[in-house]
Parts: sequence; structure tokens; C-alpha cells
Amino acid sequence: MCAAAHANAGLGRIVYASSTAQFVQWRMEMGIKPGPVAPLSINQVAPDLLVDGPALGLDEEVRGLHQRKQARSVS
Repeated sequence: MCAAAHANAGLGRIVYASSTAQFVQWRMEMGIKPGPVAPLSINQVAPDLLVDGPALGLDEEVRGLHQRKQARSVS
């Protein structure tokens, strides 16, 4: 939805820290079932947008945030 809104507004290039594919993989590694939304990449939603990412280093920080959140929710 965010990529669609971004494209419809004509905002141009998207720079992101971590990808949908990474998020899906991280959830799988943590034993979390898939979410209720189709895991589409930005370019699957908005094929004409210029996309830069994931940001090396920041993606691992985002992964750590998800891991900490999951650890808190199961304890």
C-alpha cells in the first residue's frame, strides 16, 4: 500500500533499509507464520519506480529490532 501511494503521488525514487523478502525470511527463521498481506516487492506494486535498497548495515539493524520485538512477545 505504501508503494502504491508513493507511486500515485508521483514522489519518485524510494530508498529503503530492508526488503519485504528479508522480512519474510526473518519471520520464517523466527518461526512466525506468514502475515495476512501478500509479500510483494516495491517494484511488483509500482514497476516504474526507481528503488534503492536494502541499505547494507541498516538491514541488519532492522533485523535486530524484529528479533528483539519477537523475543519480548514470546516471553
